[in-house]
Amino acid sequence: MQLMDKAGLIADRIPLGPQFEDQRQEDRPKISPEVGFRQVVGILRRRSRLILTVAGVGTILAGVTGLLIAPKYTATAQLVQVQGPASLSPEALQQAVDTQVTMLTSPYHLRHVLDSFRNDPRFRGLTPDPEADPAVTPAPAELQTSEPGSLGLKELERRLGVWIGPLLHHKRAGAGLKFDDLQRRLQVLQERRSRIINVTFQWTTPERAADIVNRIVELYVQSNAEQQRAYTTGELARLEQRIATVKGDIERTSAALHKAIQRRSDASRSAAAEEQEADLDPRELERRTAASAQLYASLLQRQKEIREQEELVNPDVSILSLASPPSRPSSPNPILFMLPALIVSLICGGFVALILERLDSGLRSEKEVTEAFELACIGLVPRIPPKQLNHSVNYLRTEPFSPYAEGLRSAVAALRLGEPGHTKVVLISSSIAREGKTTLARGLAAYVGLLGRRALLIAIDHHKGKQAAEFDNAGERRIVGLQTRSLADSIRHIPHAGFDYVRIPCHRLDPMTTVEQLGDLIRQLRERYDGIIIDGPPVFATVEARLLPSIADNLLFVVKWGSTRREFAQNALELLRNGGRLENERADFAAAIVTQVDLKRHAQYRYGDTSEFVAGSRGAPRAGLVARCLAPISSLHHWMQEIGFQALDIARSFGRKGH
Repeated sequence: MQLMDKAGLIADRIPLGPQFEDQRQEDRPKISPEVGFRQVVGILRRRSRLILTVAGVGTILAGVTGLLIAPKYTATAQLVQVQGPASLSPEALQQAVDTQVTMLTSPYHLRHVLDSFRNDPRFRGLTPDPEADPAVTPAPAELQTSEPGSLGLKELERRLGVWIGPLLHHKRAGAGLKFDDLQRRLQVLQERRSRIINVTFQWTTPERAADIVNRIVELYVQSNAEQQRAYTTGELARLEQRIATVKGDIERTSAALHKAIQRRSDASRSAAAEEQEADLDPRELERRTAASAQLYASLLQRQKEIREQEELVNPDVSILSLASPPSRPSSPNPILFMLPALIVSLICGGFVALILERLDSGLRSEKEVTEAFELACIGLVPRIPPKQLNHSVNYLRTEPFSPYAEGLRSAVAALRLGEPGHTKVVLISSSIAREGKTTLARGLAAYVGLLGRRALLIAIDHHKGKQAAEFDNAGERRIVGLQTRSLADSIRHIPHAGFDYVRIPCHRLDPMTTVEQLGDLIRQLRERYDGIIIDGPPVFATVEARLLPSIADNLLFVVKWGSTRREFAQNALELLRNGGRLENERADFAAAIVTQVDLKRHAQYRYGDTSEFVAGSRGAPRAGLVARCLAPISSLHHWMQEIGFQALDIARSFGRKGH
């Protein structure tokens, strides 16, 4: 007998076993695997929304962070090294400039600048109190003398205080300008190989930046001038002392020379006196007196020169130009960070997409399911629109040509459900709950009913009777046992669904006797129905799920598209195989099916199957419109078929009675 396959073509019977799939794969032409670059491009295309989200968030964070950081303004003042009267050699000039650069950044000068800020009302509030500045306030004695000891709580606290304490103090509101800030933001450089020195300082406001750098150079020139004055004052004091000493020597030698001249004129001197006169030679005394007088004169001249220089003190450096408030910030524009942040975020988003794709263990295509479980996959069933999820049976009747209906038609054709004179019992199971198993069972039963066949849906309630099914109501009679009469009385016909329905609570069944009793019940119901569908519990939920395959003609294992982890599904099938529930003389006993397929996302994977064709077909909206127009005719056709099959059943019953 020929059946309609999932592609809508006429095909022979479709065996479901892996052996037949191996034979078909041998006949198929071998297709070379995709190139790695194409796989990467496909992943990036599928995860484009994630990548764009990461890129957008990263770019926005970079822009917001840049805007939150206060702009920095750099003010520049210039000093020039004053060349002495005698031209200096290039080496001496370079040494002098290097000395000035070092002195400008010396801690002594910077502390002097901070002290001037504290004493100046114009800079009030710019610098913190001396007690709050760790660079000014000396550390406690116990911290100065403590040495690192064994790693303990106190040692960790001490290390955190060393590294984190200054950062927290710096971030405190109103911390102001501290010594570390002044030392870090001040930059002193020589302008090429000239005698000009550039002094720059960076601050959050242009006026403050100019004021601070001007104060730095002004105080330096002032201190340099004060050093020059202190030098001249000390030199004058030393010269005055030296002049007094030389003047005393002149007076003593002059007196000794006068006495020597008088004694030489005295003729009655003693021999001892003659020896003393030999020691005090007048010529030697005259020479000493002349030398002292010459030295005295030079010292007086030097004193006069220094006093003249004291009135016109010239420091070694002078201010070439003071800083003016800069008009534009020197820190980079935060808007310029957004483009690099966008590029980096795109790269990071791409890596995240690749990692997520690598970690994704979901199953999406028929090939993946077949390779993972060694079971034939009979098709992919698209998901129902969320608004129609609670009315899946009505959606099937109102949209008989929808992709969801096509997926069910493919499964019904592969399972050969509803074939007259050939009743099949299909058990639908899954590894865990929320895989779309119940919706699939109702859809298959409803589709068999649409074909004019009699279908029975047996729902095994594995929620301990706490959750009511869609077709249960308050007037339903509960099952008190597994006797055939009680079950027959509990079976209800669902008119709008087109099939019969019975629900069995799992908590009242003995797991060891469930298979035998349900098997007897199904053997009695085979004559009444063309197809029996068992909505079984998940394999991991109850023990009954591992025993039910023995009473069914086919086992349909449900896999949720892109959600079911292959480890769960493989372990569930392994439990069934270890219990011998999948060992059957027919190779087409067990099969898999993928439910809740997102057609748009599925088409992005480019599997080249029917689902991609349906999702990418441009005529899909037109097909939906045609389906809505033909819905009344289709309903009338199915109603006429149902009347005809009921008449056929009545004729058969009369024939049996007559026989």
